[in-house]
Amino acid sequence: MSDWNEVQKHEAEYWGNCLGMRAWGEFVKQEMYGREMGLFAEYGTPHGELDMQGKSVLDVGGGPVSMTLRCINAGTLTVVDPCPWPPSVYRRYKNYGIEFIQSAAEDLDQHFRMDVAADLYDEVWLYNVLQHVQDPAEVLAHAKTLGKVLRIFEWLWIPADACHPHVLTPEGLLNWLQGSCILKVGMPRLKEFWSDATAFTGIFKKSL
Repeated sequence: MSDWNEVQKHEAEYWGNCLGMRAWGEFVKQEMYGREMGLFAEYGTPHGELDMQGKSVLDVGGGPVSMTLRCINAGTLTVVDPCPWPPSVYRRYKNYGIEFIQSAAEDLDQHFRMDVAADLYDEVWLYNVLQHVQDPAEVLAHAKTLGKVLRIFEWLWIPADACHPHVLTPEGLLNWLQGSCILKVGMPRLKEFWSDATAFTGIFKKSL
């Protein structure tokens, strides 16, 4: 694996000032992420917002333009991301009342007491993040502990490179999600991105 500090430096350089077309492109892609994660079907408004009906959300790896920025009528909103962002990003989250924790997702146990944090959030969201982390299994273990419902969108079978150390497969993801009850799972083909683009999408909750 590449040096993790170098990976985060590359991510920060990619996003730049977080005000350009890359940030806007991510906002556009969220329409697809949210659709495939069932968010717009359950919470969507005619104006593209997410009416969370008082529910709390933890967005793991939400970056500079998290989908929590679309949320209205929400409980606690928290974004966890390891990258150093420009001051405008932190101001925007603060202005929207969103807590931002600058941390690797593997280190969530340093910010929450996992022995008492079970179901701290109504929902935990992960979208296009697990290929970027150091240990996907550990990230999902923390996510399962912290949330009542877990929603996932991850690209499958993308070749690894210096900043994407993992090739995600449905078998691997389902193995890491053992112990969760599957509410919905799918592998949609999304040809608007490239001809063989396939994602793993799912909604999970703790088994009774």
